[in-house]
Amino acid sequence: MNIQTSNTTPPEGITLVLGGTGKTGRRVAERLKALGIPTRVASRSATPAFEWNNPGTWQAALDGVTAAYVTYAPDLAIPGATTARSTKSRAREC
Repeated sequence: MNIQTSNTTPPEGITLVLGGTGKTGRRVAERLKALGIPTRVASRSATPAFEWNNPGTWQAALDGVTAAYVTYAPDLAIPGATTARSTKSRAREC
């Protein structure tokens, strides 16, 4: 994959990559950093930790963030996961 750069100044603030330790998120974070874009990686195992099901973890991950790359892949075998996913999707559409 080619990384295209421009002569524009990187945006102010931080770009958050949720799921940034995973297969896709890790690659996105690497490319953003290579472009000089301030990037924060957040996941259950990163610092700051981010857990979809624990809103208490959200504020530390979101402080100073002006853009985000979001991946969300719930374990659909867990009871209630499909309902939670549907609720989050509807909230995003608003």
